[in-house]
This record gives sequence, C-alpha cells and structure tokens, in this order.
Amino acid sequence: MGEGFKSSGDIHMPRILAPLAIAALLPLAAQAGTPLEEALAASQDGPLYAFTLNLTADGVTSVMTIDPSKPQGERVTVLSPAEAEWSEDFAKRVENMQENSEGDIWCASLAGNVPADATLVSETDTTATYKYTPVESDDEDDDLNKIVKHLKGTVTVDKVSPGILSLQMVAEKPFKPMAVAKIKKFEMKVACDRAPDGRMHIASLDMSLAGSALMQAFSQSDRQTITDLVELPGTQTGTR
Repeated sequence: MGEGFKSSGDIHMPRILAPLAIAALLPLAAQAGTPLEEALAASQDGPLYAFTLNLTADGVTSVMTIDPSKPQGERVTVLSPAEAEWSEDFAKRVENMQENSEGDIWCASLAGNVPADATLVSETDTTATYKYTPVESDDEDDDLNKIVKHLKGTVTVDKVSPGILSLQMVAEKPFKPMAVAKIKKFEMKVACDRAPDGRMHIASLDMSLAGSALMQAFSQSDRQTITDLVELPGTQTGTR
C-alpha cells in the first residue's frame, strides 16, 4: 500500500536517474488516498490464528480457547467456569460458538458499514479520526442493516501503517428496528491491535444493548477480549 512521498528542499540527482525515479513513484501516487481509504483497503490476506477469549456477560466472566482449524463442535474449549456451573444461556452461547467460530477476528470485518467519504474530525501525525453515518453492508443480513442505519459511528485509523485502530457505533436516540421491538440503548466499542502478521485484530469489544420486545424489557452487556494469538500452520486465508 502506497504511503505517498513528501520532499523538503531541493533534491538533486543525475538527469539519467530522474525518469527512473518518477516511474518508480507513479504507482505509489496512484494508490495514495485518505488515511481512511488506505485503512479500508489494507490487505486482509494471512493465516488463521488460535486465541484466548475472555468473555464477561451478565456479571459472569469466562475464559476459553478457540481453534478455528478444528472441526465444528471441537473449536471452543472452556477453561472456566466448570461445566457444572454453566447457565442455560451460557451453554447455548458455547454451542453456537462451537458451530460458528471461523477465525474472523479482524477489525476490517466490522468496517463494512464505514463509508470511504466519512468526515475527518481530528488528526495527529500518526492517526486520523472520522465521524460517519453507517451505510448498509452487503455482508450483513437485513436485521443488522435495519439497526445500523439508526446509529452514528466513529473510527480511528493508523496513518503510518494503514489499519483500523478503534471503532464505535452508538444510537443517539431510541429507535424501532421492527414493529414489535424498540431499542432504547445501543453502544458498541471496539479496540484493535496488530496480529503477528500486521493485520488489525479485535483486542476488545464492548457491547451494551437495552430495549423491549413483545412488551418485555431486555438488557444485555458484554465485554470480549482476545489475546494469545497463535498462528495455525497451513492456513493463509484469515478465515475458514
């Protein structure tokens, strides 16, 4: 990914070298874009990773390891709590994760709703922060798209080595994604970190959701952290 070049003062070189230098710079200039465009276009090619997931939900913290290279039903190993202490909701969540953990821990996968023309609101030498109204994504189902259009987003990207550093989406006021449900609070915060291969993975994800459906109130608060990435040999796609 090109980062562009800046010059200060006059640069002198033999005339025979000047055309070669210009030719070398042209591809980089053609690829240059805003820091956000560079981050969204960063390569996502790379291996799968096994990792440790710490999950806090409803006041209970669990620790598990996830290996997406294993067959369905064998990908999640719960280290704590002991199975005898699992609630019915937690058991269902583990079962779902066993079937659907495909190794997609990448921050870029959460950026499908970020428009390339988001508004720059602050900038440093190394980062740029943008505000945006999420757009519908072809990669998400209709139910999720019904929610994101009611949210406002903020994304911070790395200007030096293109990638997403953090992302937040929040509902500024209550909304009804469907006739029988009302969301009174929605907030998602994601912090990203670099995997050994340089891609940005989800380091932490905090989600708060409250509202009502079919005349019943609900409230949910989750925190997930991903650590201890271990590259899985023979995988080069980033997901199964």
